[in-house]
Amino acid sequence: MLGTRSWRALTLSVLVAVPAVGQAPPADAQAHRAPLPPPGEMARCKELIDAGQYAAARARLEPIVEAHPAWARASLLLGLTYYRENRFEAARSHFARALAADPGEIAVRPLYGWTLYSLGELDAAAAMFESLLEAMPDYTAAGYALGLIHLERDEVELARERLETTARLAAAQQDPAMEGRARARLGDLYVRLDDLAAARRELERAVALFPDEVEAHFKLSRVLQRLGDEEGAAAARRRFEEARARVRPEEGARHPG
Repeated sequence: MLGTRSWRALTLSVLVAVPAVGQAPPADAQAHRAPLPPPGEMARCKELIDAGQYAAARARLEPIVEAHPAWARASLLLGLTYYRENRFEAARSHFARALAADPGEIAVRPLYGWTLYSLGELDAAAAMFESLLEAMPDYTAAGYALGLIHLERDEVELARERLETTARLAAAQQDPAMEGRARARLGDLYVRLDDLAAARRELERAVALFPDEVEAHFKLSRVLQRLGDEEGAAAARRRFEEARARVRPEEGARHPG
């Protein structure tokens, strides 16, 4: 494992694409004879989550999940309240139940994959992200995640292939944030290989594409210092401090989804 797991778990921002929540009834509603929540309740729960009111959302979701344990979307949203707090152990059981209830609930897979990754369950996380790529081959966040997993396993060539592919796809999709993240991790890879020129190239591209990739500024400063560019290293450290002040802590608590 890399020694930076705690940093990645706490500083990568997430763009979780949970589709709009409708009021479609759970598959088990008739079997359980349990009343459905009032119209719009699930959307209100999602609004509370988006507003950071996780406990309030849980208070509304828990009785729904108890009444309808096979309602995948309800379990997904309940798990999301824990995920957003980085309480991955608590989130895992809800995501697992959501996926078991409805394997076609695609929105749970990135959340479940990052949860497993954060808990150190790399094989299970890899399987989840690979299943996402089977369904959506151009989903860059899944390829990015697999690149990180290969880095964790010290599978350098596989990591380089995944991250370069992710960067190319992100560029084609006009997604500079994802391309910047992928190139920042390529910078990590080249530092590991002691190829400082290549590391500098990738880290400079990363921060140009995505200035809020905070750690890339810091790593660039270290690379420039090792290359003897003291002036460039000082400038990169200043940009690191500026980015760290600009990016709110809560924005750095999740993964790109």
